[in-house]
Order: sequence, then structure tokens, then C-alpha cells
Amino acid sequence: MRIGFILSLVFAIIVTIFAIQNSAVITVNFLFTKLEISLALIIFISTIVGAIIVTFLGLRRELSLKHNNKILNNKVSELQREIDGLKTNSALPEKEVSIDKI
Repeated sequence: MRIGFILSLVFAIIVTIFAIQNSAVITVNFLFTKLEISLALIIFISTIVGAIIVTFLGLRRELSLKHNNKILNNKVSELQREIDGLKTNSALPEKEVSIDKI
């Protein structure tokens, strides 16, 4: 967890330095519009949108893992109850079997 935070911080610093060094105003053509905007702002917006997308994908994965974990825990509980039931049944006195009958 700390390594991920440190890597994110280093990446943010690198993006900030890159954006500051490339702060020229550019023309952005998108569909039928033209915008004059700073390249640094484009870089920051792209980085933020990418971070939001990665966050949502990570959240989706985490929720999926939690759901699967819940299903597996329920199955473990069910199997544990089955094991306990079998132990209870095997604790009943067994009939003695004569070797002659076999």
C-alpha cells in the first residue's frame, strides 16, 4: 500500500514538472469546436480523468472480490456445519461386526 502511494506521488511530481515545462497555449480541435487552452491544463485534466477511471476500475475489482469472498465464506461455513454433523453422526455407537460374517 505504501509503495503504491509513493509511486503515485512520484508520478504526480513528474506530471507536474512536465506540465509546467509545457505551458504554451495551444488550439484544441474537438468535433466542431476550437478551443485555445494551456497545454498544462490539458495534461492535468487528462491525468485527473485517467486517475478517476483507474479508481473506478479498482473499486469495481474490489467489490467483485468482496462479493466472491462472501460467497466462499458462506460455502466454508456450510461445509463446516456438514463436517460437524458428520462428526456427530460418527460418534454414535457402532454395531460390532463379527469377522465370521465377512
